[in-house]
Amino acid sequence: MNRFLTTILIAVAMLWALPAQAASPYEESLKQLAEGVVADAIQAKKERLAVLDFTDAKGAVTPIGKFLAEELSTQILLAGERKVVDRTLSSAALKKLNITQLDQAHAKEIERAAKMLHADVFITGSYSESPGDFRVVVKLLSPSTLQPLGAARGTIPKAGPLAELVREANKPPVVKIDPLAKLAPPPGLGFHRNDQYQLVVTALRKRASQITLDLTVENTSSRDIKVVCLLQNTLLEDAQGAQWKLEVENNREGLCLRGIELSPRKKDRAVLTFSAPSDADGSQLIFHYANGHPFILHYHEKSPRPDAQFSIEGLTVEPADAPSAAPDATPSPSN
Repeated sequence: MNRFLTTILIAVAMLWALPAQAASPYEESLKQLAEGVVADAIQAKKERLAVLDFTDAKGAVTPIGKFLAEELSTQILLAGERKVVDRTLSSAALKKLNITQLDQAHAKEIERAAKMLHADVFITGSYSESPGDFRVVVKLLSPSTLQPLGAARGTIPKAGPLAELVREANKPPVVKIDPLAKLAPPPGLGFHRNDQYQLVVTALRKRASQITLDLTVENTSSRDIKVVCLLQNTLLEDAQGAQWKLEVENNREGLCLRGIELSPRKKDRAVLTFSAPSDADGSQLIFHYANGHPFILHYHEKSPRPDAQFSIEGLTVEPADAPSAAPDATPSPSN
């Protein structure tokens, strides 16, 4: 029994003798840096410290620089030998007095800021980055003379909360690109493009008192769509303002009655046949339009965007002896 109690007492004594859990390299390096700053402040007989945002190698304030300054402030407070000005108050005072850096050009404003904050010394810092750590240099500056009262140097590993901040800082910036604005205009007489499909007018031809409009429709979305137009509201307008309309008998299997079903990235062809407008007596107007007279297609959508409307301008009729268009890899047109 005595032997058992002796064993327990020895074990307890060994546990008691063990040192507290060792600090991580990240915490230890911050602690050492803070100790260096505090030692210089004690030697200079400065009680109240204002820690400013750290800058990178280019002299710019960064999220990492702000984080390092905040971490150093915390370590100085934990040491308990010197007081630290709230960093929010320090930033507000410098901003109010338009102080962007501590130099002789702002000497009066800097001294005024120190009085506002009741700060005896300003702590500035800069850092340079290497693959595994940050090399930090900290200086203590007198508010009245801007002369250094001391300096400390340390190496902070990219670990702990700093590692996550580094990953965020190294992420590539998000660039918003309008996919519609970057695409080159497709070949053809004119086109319309939206977030679901692209419609291209490839030809405009005269047939007696009619005009046929050849077009291609491509599904640019990531889902299946059906493209259908409204027959009565889709029309051609000529240079005189007359309206050429779609008749049911000429477009029974066309885009405005049957429509086109397209899977993602697929393309199909279609033909719309427009009839010449009529005069007051009901007789059709004679077709007088030679090459170069522009038409406007007014397209009224039924699907996939109900009641959407757009126009394609500058469409010209091909001459009667124009060569046929080059063969297309897309299917035969629906008409």
